[in-house]
Amino acid sequence: MESIAPIISDIADEYTEESEGWKINDAVAADWALDKIKCAREDFAKKETVVREKARQMEEWLQKERNKSDRTVGFFLFKLEEFFEKMPKRTTKTQEIIELPSGTLRRKFPTPEICRDDEKLIAWLKDHKMLEFIKTKETPDWGSLRKAVTIKGELAVDENGEIVDGVRAIERPPVFEAET
Repeated sequence: MESIAPIISDIADEYTEESEGWKINDAVAADWALDKIKCAREDFAKKETVVREKARQMEEWLQKERNKSDRTVGFFLFKLEEFFEKMPKRTTKTQEIIELPSGTLRRKFPTPEICRDDEKLIAWLKDHKMLEFIKTKETPDWGSLRKAVTIKGELAVDENGEIVDGVRAIERPPVFEAET
């Protein structure tokens, strides 16, 4: 992994003649640095606008090409289905097939879609003593548990001082921001 120090050095050299290190020592310099941040963000925003517009135009062109392709494919699929209806086919339990040198025409007979009302189904299973077909899912109630434990370092500790297994706190560094 490359060090960030050469990048910082190059940026600092851009704005100063000093080779010993560059620092902000007063409010004027800090304000100047905020202006530089603002300019950099504005410059990026302009470039981002141009790129997004270009991407929108490319996406629009691609959509037109997709529509053209879809119309062509739809037309030929319609004509192939008309042909399929007239020709003898190999039929299986789940499909009809015509094999051609450039590909295969196939009509599949799908299985029915199953729509379930889980509440009614669970009630029916309970009424018929078929409990083996009912799943029970256990999950911790973290919202309530969080109020009952204290975080100490990486550990969660209950009111008796016992470490709660299965919980680990990960410290996150503070975030520095400069608003312009």
